[in-house]
Amino acid sequence: MERTCLFVTPEESGEVRALGAQWDDRVKCWYIDRSQASAAFSKWLPREVDSEFNVVSDRAFVAAANAVCQQCEADIEVICIYCDSGTVSGEPLTRFTVSHVSAMDEELARQMTAWPQFRRREQGSYSNCCARCGKWQDDLWIHTEPGDVFFDIPAAPAGAIRFATLSGTVRLSGDEHFQVD
Repeated sequence: MERTCLFVTPEESGEVRALGAQWDDRVKCWYIDRSQASAAFSKWLPREVDSEFNVVSDRAFVAAANAVCQQCEADIEVICIYCDSGTVSGEPLTRFTVSHVSAMDEELARQMTAWPQFRRREQGSYSNCCARCGKWQDDLWIHTEPGDVFFDIPAAPAGAIRFATLSGTVRLSGDEHFQVD
């Protein structure tokens, strides 16, 4: 069966259900069959994919947490981009982080100057860097395993993660991470 995933906020789920959209519990998205009239669902259809950036979000934040440096074991702040909602390669997704950032638009790069320890490495990707010893912190260490600081942001203990809202539409390229319930 051919289908199209929809970008639906939790507040709008009743509306798309009433119009005939269906919920896929495995991939956690609302969808319509290709045979359904898409005009009724136009506001939830994926936008065109930006060829330079694979992640686009109007509801993005810098998520900051304390962690231990991988080399000197100093207490440091690490950050990542957290999107409450957005698209990844044109597909809608909610509550995800972005690791291995390889590119960001000029406006996002300007906003990120507030976190000088998150910067571009020589090979071109962006990473957190320890202010004490200068060691680059591996994104896999903070995103991919249970217990990693950014593994499951929605389930993090209160106060463990601090958020700063990013203004405008955020455009960047990287790998998305999200916790499947």
